Amino acid sequence: MRYIWYLGKLSGWDDSTRSKSFALRLPKADSLLPHQILNEVASISMISARCPNILVPKIYASSAEGPNPFVAQEYIDGEPLSTIWNRYTETEKHSVALTIAEIIVDMGETRFSAIGGFVSGTSTLGPTVEGSKIFKGRDKFHSNRCYPIGPHKTTKEYILACYDKEIYYYTHAPASDIDSDLFEHTSLEDFVQHLRDKRRELETSFVAEDEPFVLVHGDFHGRNIIMQGTRVQAVLDWEFAGAYPLGELLGGMGVDVLEVEDEESDAENTLWSREIVRRVEETARQRGWGRKELTSLLGNGDPILGYARVEMFPAEQ
Repeated sequence: MRYIWYLGKLSGWDDSTRSKSFALRLPKADSLLPHQILNEVASISMISARCPNILVPKIYASSAEGPNPFVAQEYIDGEPLSTIWNRYTETEKHSVALTIAEIIVDMGETRFSAIGGFVSGTSTLGPTVEGSKIFKGRDKFHSNRCYPIGPHKTTKEYILACYDKEIYYYTHAPASDIDSDLFEHTSLEDFVQHLRDKRRELETSFVAEDEPFVLVHGDFHGRNIIMQGTRVQAVLDWEFAGAYPLGELLGGMGVDVLEVEDEESDAENTLWSREIVRRVEETARQRGWGRKELTSLLGNGDPILGYARVEMFPAEQ
């Protein structure tokens, strides 16, 4: 989460919001402004219009520009799934697992024409907004002046832009932002050359099959799912949402339903994460998904795409 949260009462921007509880979110210093706030607001607007079964908080007011950017959104009364999970009975856990699976399939059925973030009030996509773009000072370079930030018409175009991002970062970031421990066995210059060589190889010889581009939350886990009893009240934190290849929706992983603190909680989380994935497959089959899309949804994702989407450093070569 890249926001600081405050709770309060609205004095009223208009009659519809007067005297309602709200959550005020102030972005941290390394946020991708203004795109992060614009993307959050646009994501929630789009989901409200296109995905009625995915509950999201209302946005009362926001500002992405100026010295004090913020999002004021509806306060959702409830508890995070990660907090309440261990109080559920076995039957209740199965019910909630099915609900989460249905939300995931709903996201997989929300399709787009390209890879990108969302732009409020339009049907077009905008810049990608991703958590990997804030690591170690990368937020300073989130601009088309530095590398293509989207939208991207194809998966290959997006992958190449991810390499452009890392090449630009490692050639322009101040030394204080770059972890020198990463370069004990290779020089920074050699690593940058490796990235350039790999990008050139991908550009000339890599063929990426475009999966459907679908709604991906970007941070979907039990802390961002607010519950009242066994009912989902809202899914929060859409700041890193966007349209991405179907294989990235689960990315070979399940959904963390609780905080892993020890072996017991790890075993519980793994058990129910797998159950959610099983329910995702079951739900998608019931809705008529074909074998090819099921394979993309339930697989481990394209490893070349997966590597491109994260922070690149020598240990991952």
